[in-house]
Amino acid sequence: MTLARFRSVAITVLLWAYFTGAFLVGYWVVFLVAGVVRGRRGLGWALRSYTRGFLAVVRLAIPGLRMDIPERRELRRTRGTVVVCNHLSFLDPLLMLALLPRLITIVRPDFFRVPIFGWLLRGAGFLGPDLFSEGYAWVDRVARHLRQGGNLLIFPEGTRSRDGRLAPFKKGAFYLAKHLSAPILVLRLAGTERVFAPGRLTFEVAGERTISVRRLALIGVADADLCTTHELTTRVWSLLGAK
Repeated sequence: MTLARFRSVAITVLLWAYFTGAFLVGYWVVFLVAGVVRGRRGLGWALRSYTRGFLAVVRLAIPGLRMDIPERRELRRTRGTVVVCNHLSFLDPLLMLALLPRLITIVRPDFFRVPIFGWLLRGAGFLGPDLFSEGYAWVDRVARHLRQGGNLLIFPEGTRSRDGRLAPFKKGAFYLAKHLSAPILVLRLAGTERVFAPGRLTFEVAGERTISVRRLALIGVADADLCTTHELTTRVWSLLGAK
């Protein structure tokens, strides 16, 4: 094993040890208090602050990593919005959770099976892939979440890109936004795949790397109503696909 490879493995082990260890050592108290005092909203806040702490540690562990997010303040003011963006890495949902307030999303089933962590995700209102077995009850939950100022994140590709190119979009996010009369925020992510690439188990820690987030458009309710779901899907795909 080369020195660079050893460093990458060592830092990866330390980062994921921190991700789980900080919770076990004491942050569980924050989740407990937040959940008891404020319920679902409190658990969401605790998850967001925990994720922000983890990403801060990632930046410390990878000195060459730079975050380029010029509209950070505007993103933190986002309310009642369906957020869509491209998907490049497992870091993407963590980054979005750290940037956007009161965010929920659809989570892979294996995350819900993780002891304690899965319970926290469900408690905070995150959606599982089994949501369709609930009939339309989950739509009511999302509608209530948006009305109360929460945000919903959906990756319309449905999976991470392996080569950076956009896959065809699924229409669910755009149908849901139209059905619930919610604005659509379009974001473009870049660089997360150069830090934690799909198919790799380790963080890339050598050299200069930049993660960027760009706010491409905010499609209002009235604007979305003028489009069919297909037209809206094509429009957002074109926005994200443009260089």
